Amino acid sequence: MAEPTVLELLASAARRLEVAGIEEARLKAEWAMSRVLGCRRLELPLRSREPLVPPAFRSFEAAVQRLAIGEPLQYVLGDVEFMGLVLKTDPRALIPRPETELLVETVLACRPLWDRARAPFLADVGTGTGCVVLALASRRPAARYLARDLNRPALDLARENAIRLGLALRIEWAEGDLLEGVPAASLDAVVSNAPYVPTAQWETLTRSIREFEPRTALDGGPDGLAVIRRLLPQTFTTLVTEGIVFLEIGDGQAGAVQSLMAECGFADIQARLDLSGRERVVFGAKR
Repeated sequence: MAEPTVLELLASAARRLEVAGIEEARLKAEWAMSRVLGCRRLELPLRSREPLVPPAFRSFEAAVQRLAIGEPLQYVLGDVEFMGLVLKTDPRALIPRPETELLVETVLACRPLWDRARAPFLADVGTGTGCVVLALASRRPAARYLARDLNRPALDLARENAIRLGLALRIEWAEGDLLEGVPAASLDAVVSNAPYVPTAQWETLTRSIREFEPRTALDGGPDGLAVIRRLLPQTFTTLVTEGIVFLEIGDGQAGAVQSLMAECGFADIQARLDLSGRERVVFGAKR
């Protein structure tokens, strides 16, 4: 019996995923197949008539089974691209989103931060995969970095990514609750993609998020701001004068977060819009 071809297997996998209610079924099947074949997804039409040998067939079948139960594609593939860096990703940490690239871009574009100190000291709070701190360290190697996470497995994942990228020695790694224990007036900047999803919205998220990604990295309490509300006073204490805080926030939260920042003493508070026109990043300075 002839071995099934790439084209036949893709069509079959897409149908299975569609029946299972998986969005972008064909696209996800193609990503899985390109990983099995070790080629770019756009090269698949050139290989459509190739038979898939048993070892590759088994690998593809395993990937489709995982996708069919709603597991995120990024976990199935085992990596994700963020700011040009390929990062290992698995259920230990939240999958990096394109929106978070705006957080990194905002930090990189902040002239007062980089002009004020030759080697500023930045803390990434809730580092997860390490995407934010690694993107910053790869582009601003002269700076010093602190990566903190309350979740030891997530911190281990971030360190694994740093080692793979050759950036581990540029970063201080610390398990801890937000900025507890960090000396006062020791940081030039604090960057955080803290949990900001209101608890009531949790059940409205897609199955792939609810059942596979860590809830503690997303659930921000009743109004989504419980973690940010705790973080801001600690941030103000640990920043030097003229130090800057950068926060990723959820849709419709900019006004509330700006008010919380002002109450803590931050000034020059601004918001940046993402590509959808939503206020996604808020930042301000300690005066």
